[in-house]
Amino acid sequence: MSIKEKFLGKFNKNNLDRKIFSLLATPIVLVGLFIAAGILFPTSVSIVLNILWIVVVTVVIIFFVLGFLVIMGMRKEAGRVLDAFLEGSLKIIDFLELVRNLWHQFVELLKEFLIFAAPFFAYVLALIVYVLLLIIYKSVGRDHDVTALTIIITSVSLFAFGIISKPKEETNDLTWKNQFSKRLKMGFIDGFEVVLFIFFLTMDSTKVFFLPENLNIPLKADWGSYDLMVRSYVYTDHMRVTLNLILATIIIEIVRNILRVFFVARQYYLEYTHSILSEENTSVMEIIKNSIRKSFGDSKDDLTKFITLNTVLFAVFLLFPRLKLMTLLIASCANLIMDLLIRSRLTSKKGSDLISRTLARVFKL
Repeated sequence: MSIKEKFLGKFNKNNLDRKIFSLLATPIVLVGLFIAAGILFPTSVSIVLNILWIVVVTVVIIFFVLGFLVIMGMRKEAGRVLDAFLEGSLKIIDFLELVRNLWHQFVELLKEFLIFAAPFFAYVLALIVYVLLLIIYKSVGRDHDVTALTIIITSVSLFAFGIISKPKEETNDLTWKNQFSKRLKMGFIDGFEVVLFIFFLTMDSTKVFFLPENLNIPLKADWGSYDLMVRSYVYTDHMRVTLNLILATIIIEIVRNILRVFFVARQYYLEYTHSILSEENTSVMEIIKNSIRKSFGDSKDDLTKFITLNTVLFAVFLLFPRLKLMTLLIASCANLIMDLLIRSRLTSKKGSDLISRTLARVFKL
């Protein structure tokens, strides 16, 4: 016998043993589950046993009735009764098939509904995150300075958002699981953007309607001698520090956009050097300039939205305590660190998030 035949014989024997063990184990597992159910749910198991007992008694009575019919010479009638039972059984099979088809249609309809409602579930989840964040923030701020907590929440929130919204390669997988997770993720990213914006707006509010009175209280936040709870537009109190906060935030955001232009230009440069253009009489400096022009052209819309967004944010936040200006600075620093850690953020296509879409629609960008 060859090695192959020995291997196949052993393989088939192992498969046969596995099937036998499965057949033996199935009734044992069912009995075990039934005993466990009897211990945990004795009333329900008792009802099931009574129904089974009635069914068994009915079958036995029918069996004896058919036997008496045959003994009394009514064999044809007994056969008709058996035929009737057979047809009835077949009708039950048809009914079960109908139930099975209806169940499959219900499952498909449910899947379509879940895909449609995925953004709503994501918005609800984002709203829960907002409420929890605000309760934690207000609870700590009731007895302590919130400067450190503001820095921590802002940084952690931005890092979490950066990880969730990390660019990924598009796939052609159209399975239900992939479509549902994609819509859920997109909805949560949009909802989380709104949550962060609303959180920063209401973090110091004393009129949040869903919070109890003991949490709707003024907060304390100091940075050395710099009171972060003073309005940003008050020019008589540390106005220079307020101006420095604004300048630092804008400079960091400009650096982020310059890095984006640089890394996209680097991609174009590598593409040019591996293309037919590199074989022509084109200098390296010319390729670099073309790469930068193309990168800047791609980023021009995003730069316009960036300038518009920051103008709106600073115009709004200047009306609020300086604490919000500090959150903008912390957010810019966190985003810069995320850009350096996740390089794909610098080269990914932007403009698809909720804020970008809103700005494009409102200001017709």
